[in-house]
Amino acid sequence: MSAGTMGRLSIGVTALQTNQYALNTTAHNLTNTQTDGYSRQQVMLTDREYNKLGKDYNVQKAGIGVTTAEIRQVRDSFADIAYRGETGRMNYYKAEYEAVTEIENYFGKMDVVNQNDSNDFNTVLNDFWTSMQELQKESNSIVTRSSFIATAQHFLDRSKEIRSSLIEYQRNLNYEIENQINRINEIAKTIRELNEHVLATEAAKIENANDYRDARNVALDELCSLVDTEIINNADGTIEVYIEGRCLVTRGKTYDVEAVKVANNQTYQDKYGFTSDSTDFLMPVWKDDQHALFNIDVVPNANNDTDIGSLKGLMMSRGYFVSDYTDVPQKPDKPLEEDYTDPAEYQADMAQYEIDHKQYLQDLDYFNKYVEPYTITNLMAQFDVLINAMATGMNDVLCPNKEVTLSDGTTVKVLDEEAAGIGMGDGNEYAGTELFVRINQPRYTEQTLTLADGTTGTFKVYNEEDPNSFYSLYTIGNMDINMDLAQEPSLLPLSRNSGEEAQDVADKLLALWDKKFATVSPNSLVECNFKDYFAGTIDELSDRGYTYNSMAETQQQTVNDLDNLRQQVAGVSSDEELSNLVKYQHAYNAASRYITTVAEMIEHLINTLGR
Repeated sequence: MSAGTMGRLSIGVTALQTNQYALNTTAHNLTNTQTDGYSRQQVMLTDREYNKLGKDYNVQKAGIGVTTAEIRQVRDSFADIAYRGETGRMNYYKAEYEAVTEIENYFGKMDVVNQNDSNDFNTVLNDFWTSMQELQKESNSIVTRSSFIATAQHFLDRSKEIRSSLIEYQRNLNYEIENQINRINEIAKTIRELNEHVLATEAAKIENANDYRDARNVALDELCSLVDTEIINNADGTIEVYIEGRCLVTRGKTYDVEAVKVANNQTYQDKYGFTSDSTDFLMPVWKDDQHALFNIDVVPNANNDTDIGSLKGLMMSRGYFVSDYTDVPQKPDKPLEEDYTDPAEYQADMAQYEIDHKQYLQDLDYFNKYVEPYTITNLMAQFDVLINAMATGMNDVLCPNKEVTLSDGTTVKVLDEEAAGIGMGDGNEYAGTELFVRINQPRYTEQTLTLADGTTGTFKVYNEEDPNSFYSLYTIGNMDINMDLAQEPSLLPLSRNSGEEAQDVADKLLALWDKKFATVSPNSLVECNFKDYFAGTIDELSDRGYTYNSMAETQQQTVNDLDNLRQQVAGVSSDEELSNLVKYQHAYNAASRYITTVAEMIEHLINTLGR
């Protein structure tokens, strides 16, 4: 009876217990139908170890019931890997596209037709051009002079607003970068803690820590959206996490990332020169050795799988410094031998050209790596090229310079008073009044010079722009309208000593608008005038936005498809779970009836044998 009848009772008990576990698991699935990141759990049943009856060659096995082999988490690991990789790429391009969308608004409407917004920069540019046309027609009119100077003031003010907005947006991205770095550390800590829970729960090999694993997977999904992530599964149920090729989480330990100021990193100062105006820009580094999280020498792209993670997208949008026109290299003009009568002079200029060209190639390489790929840095530099060209071009017309050779053989630039116009009216008859002034440095310094011919005189020596000295530059952040002109427009040097209009000066001012002065990018071959350059800059920005948006939308569709694939496996189907609920309930009831029947049979045998 022990091996037969009582064993049959054990079969019923195990069926009762197993179906109770199955009911509990099904109820757990139904309860978490709407829980984010929850993976469906599935009960796996198996037969219990058989009892052996008999000896030697007459061994028979008797089943003693069913048991729960495991309650497994139903997930597709390959779909998880693909989903996380594509999510990271999608978030990279989303971050880039959002930055382009934001900064496009700073310039106003993107189309250049039928615009009437006075703050739209294309309108401002057209108004400036129109005022110069009127000035060219009546350069001795105080009304047209006043209108021209006022329009120039509005032009410069709007330029400064745009530059300030770009810098402020860089600061905002800086805060967002810091928040994401902090979030990476929080996720790392969460994963480490969940690793410990999984290890403790599964150590006895009795149950699986499925809910902890789900929470860990949710954390991993978020981490993969921030940075390029690699996950290694250990045999004990824990995982190791690597980001950007280095370990973030290992057994019982995390390696923190921290945000440090770019200017505080000696490597970046020495190698890249990222110090000017960038003291509060942050970069992610590993806390233990201060090595940068990202390899800045590699421009992210899909070919090398480096275009992953919103943190990198934010970094590529912001850049590492506040740029200006000096960050855009200008290709030196090659001397033409036919322009020279002295072969020695030609050889000397060619030697200097070779030096300048070599430096240009180095500067171009720097531009292509550390300026052009970074959306705001590139746009700010391009925009400053335009404003610098306009300011210096107009100043050079109003205050033309000439080179004079000194007694020691060196040359300097001085104001060409013969070619320059003068102010209008009594007391204003002097040349050299520029329209755009540097805030902290005058255009000229009066000096007594001895020329090569032995004559001595007082000259207005031009203070050259020095790329290494910000305050010497005609850059948006270092310019104002000449307040002398704003207060007294008659000082505008568009007259002659005879009192007549300096028509040639006014003509040259207007001719600047048709002069081709630069390419939109050093990598382009098409030179542009002022209007075409601005249109090309905006077109290039729009093209970036279009590319980023297209990539983001494509990735979004891929991510959705992969998520649907994951949900087909891991998602909870209410209908399926309700069907399982009915199935296991019937099995539970059947096991209960089976036990009742066996119990009645045992009772009958006991009562019968006891008589």
